[in-house]
Amino acid sequence: MKKLLLSLSLSLSLLCANPTVAATPAFSTSQIAQIRLTNLSFKEIMRKFYSGQMSNISVDDEDLEDMPYIGLRKANSDGETTVALMHPVINYKNTAGEQRYLIIIEKVQFAGRILVSCHACSATADLYSFKKLDNGLFQLVSRTPKKVKPSGVYGRVMLQEKDIKDNLQPLGKNLIGSVFKNGSFYHGLMPQWWEALHLPENDFINVYEVGDGGLENGNYDEDSPLYYGYEVSLKVLSGDTIHHPIMLTYKGEMPNKHNEQIEPIHYSEIVKFDSIKKIYK
Repeated sequence: MKKLLLSLSLSLSLLCANPTVAATPAFSTSQIAQIRLTNLSFKEIMRKFYSGQMSNISVDDEDLEDMPYIGLRKANSDGETTVALMHPVINYKNTAGEQRYLIIIEKVQFAGRILVSCHACSATADLYSFKKLDNGLFQLVSRTPKKVKPSGVYGRVMLQEKDIKDNLQPLGKNLIGSVFKNGSFYHGLMPQWWEALHLPENDFINVYEVGDGGLENGNYDEDSPLYYGYEVSLKVLSGDTIHHPIMLTYKGEMPNKHNEQIEPIHYSEIVKFDSIKKIYK
């Protein structure tokens, strides 16, 4: 039952959140390094990476109106238009202590002036990391490959600046990144899952699902004998490894394997990153 609930939790999350690793060309450090900008403004970013795609648009959404935004391409057959939003720049340091700058361009769908928002609706995002050169220019260090789809729900991606900044840490020997928890709500169940943002400088940036983050059965009041839930804490295990193992610790209660009785649980498991398949397992 333990594995069944874990599978249920993760599969429910994928109804609204599915980090996808698409087939991409080989990463080229030399080609990436050729891209240089005078500054990291919305204007410069959009002109460099989205030239020929932009169109003027006005939206009606309090959560998004304060973010720099612009339309991308024409409306599709459903009358929906892609709108690019720029999140605040995230400053961080790589494993060598060098300053880096992370740019997140979120791409959402609008029907007219209204955000397309539903439980299964999500957005996409392009991430770029830069370093500042001695001459004042900003040189691209890495970026996400095309068609990456981070976790999302209600028409937005689940990449929060605070979560990323608060949890930045080494995820490998020469790899800085961030681990954070996302969650959803589906038919009374509230599954959560852990994700890891990798910010390499010799490969593409990407977001990977690490594993279960916990589950709460919201169909019942906490005082009900039928209520159960569990939490999953995460710890990155440091060491001299290309990708550090991650330990997940489960604590709470869930039905036993025969689904006859709700029992307490408290155990840990270690997941490792498969560099070939690009997954934690």
